[in-house]
Amino acid sequence: MTEVMRVLRREHANMAALVKALEWQLGEFAAGRSPDYDVVRSALDYFLSFPDLYHHPKEDLIFLKLKGRAPEVAERVGDLRREHEAIAARTREFAAGLRAVLDEAQVPRDAFLRWGKAFIDLQKGHMQMEETEFFPAALRHLTDSDWRELEAAMTSPEDPLFGEKVGERFEALHRAVLQWQEDHRRSTESFY
Repeated sequence: MTEVMRVLRREHANMAALVKALEWQLGEFAAGRSPDYDVVRSALDYFLSFPDLYHHPKEDLIFLKLKGRAPEVAERVGDLRREHEAIAARTREFAAGLRAVLDEAQVPRDAFLRWGKAFIDLQKGHMQMEETEFFPAALRHLTDSDWRELEAAMTSPEDPLFGEKVGERFEALHRAVLQWQEDHRRSTESFY
């Protein structure tokens, strides 16, 4: 596997953990309890910034290479850029709903849950498609030279949530994700 693909898969794993934290918080909301709104807000801030600025551009570069090498395969993968735009739109919709809830606007509970579920489902489905179709196709069809060019063209700034230096605005979210992962690990261990 290439270094570029390792980075993308690590970013997907990090985003999947964040999606799980959002699912957990929405579950609290659905049960009539108060979710940790700071966690939800920080998660959405992360999804509004990191993927579109750093993650999706890397995937878009790979997709362009794949289109050049195997256009029929790229066509089967679909319009990656459009999917990224759809995810960004769902993220903005969910974030707007959260702002309305926090501003104490009259927001129906089911509407907020629907926005959250739409974002989560789209994000999970998109990453699943990339992991099962797009990434394997790229690994199959791109050459070593393609991967070297891609690696040279890509920047990988420090991830503000999952990197070594967690950004101040993401500290509480980072702790919440780590706690959820620890709780989840303990609950799955208890089954064996």
